Amino acid sequence: MDETVSTIPSVVGTTPGVLRLMNSRAILDELLRDDASRTVTELSRTVGLSRPTVEAALADLVDEGWVTEAEAIATPNKAGRRAKRFAADATAGSVLGVDLGLHGIVGIRADLRGVTLTRVEERYADLADAEQAWTSVQDVVRRLTADSDASPVLAATFGVPAVVDRSGEIDYTVAVPEWVERRVPGRIQDLFPGVATFFDNDAKLAATAEAMWGRFRGVQDGLYLVMGRQIGAAYVIDGALARGARGAAGEMGGLASTGWPGAPARLEARIASDTDLESVFAAAGRGGAAPGQGGADGPDPAAVSVVRAFADDVAPGVVQLVTTIDPEVVVIGGEVLPAAPVFTEALAAVVTPQLRHPVEIVPSTVGRDAVARGALARSLTHVRTSHMGLG
Repeated sequence: MDETVSTIPSVVGTTPGVLRLMNSRAILDELLRDDASRTVTELSRTVGLSRPTVEAALADLVDEGWVTEAEAIATPNKAGRRAKRFAADATAGSVLGVDLGLHGIVGIRADLRGVTLTRVEERYADLADAEQAWTSVQDVVRRLTADSDASPVLAATFGVPAVVDRSGEIDYTVAVPEWVERRVPGRIQDLFPGVATFFDNDAKLAATAEAMWGRFRGVQDGLYLVMGRQIGAAYVIDGALARGARGAAGEMGGLASTGWPGAPARLEARIASDTDLESVFAAAGRGGAAPGQGGADGPDPAAVSVVRAFADDVAPGVVQLVTTIDPEVVVIGGEVLPAAPVFTEALAAVVTPQLRHPVEIVPSTVGRDAVARGALARSLTHVRTSHMGLG
């Protein structure tokens, strides 16, 4: 789950051309680490190459469009010509990461360092209908790419509530079968002619984001749970995301013994007719106060009861996964995040007594954008390996 990639291209031999390519990739990798500009001397010292070698590599990178000459920095009390400075051009392209869910879409377009350029979020009552999903995703993509002419999209990844196999093909989906039947994934790919477009399981992408930017950093074994009207799981084993032989690792939502198949319907059945799930979760987590310490600005008792009942419903499946994987930490994501203090406490109260060794249950620190940011990571990895030669 390390975000650092090798700077040595997949080439064989040690001809001058190959060595020059390897040197230029080492310099590009160094410049991509931050947005600071560097002189030839600074780069020579950092990457351990001679000045002529660095100058030749920079010339190649400028020609390729990955590096630009930056404005020289004035040095006090030093006369003469200022040294040229170079920086990676993070706007030479852009990448997309989209969380295409059953009840909402979150899309992010980022530069080649992963810095967000545009973010779009839309929520829906239900996107199970293929044509509604197709119309909605077209609108989000249009808004994300409206100003991308100067920074063309080089890769796009979509997180979906489906099992995606090792080849990137959607194997099956219980949540949105119409999407596959009506060729929604294929139509999405048609939106990006000539651009690599990928699909992956939403929970696995969220776990990827958590490993790069959140609670899974430095964790060898961790469990990620998507909780809400969609329920899913993904896990990291020995520092690597577990996929399974057919991409179905963690797909327990259909097992009656987990309590998960009927949990979303029971959750919605507990919500009063004059409100909605989003409002209930927000009311349960209002003010960030601990359960039982509510008040005018604290958690709503009725909403807290709904969240606690939901935790009770899903606890059997959580116990099964925790005892199987033995994770260091369980991270909670999904729609329940606004009520995370209540949900994690209630879940721990049910799960912990059934474990030999207690496990910490915590909310995601990547938050609502976890799936979209995991998708961004997938797109960036493709650009770094296939476009920049940093694989």
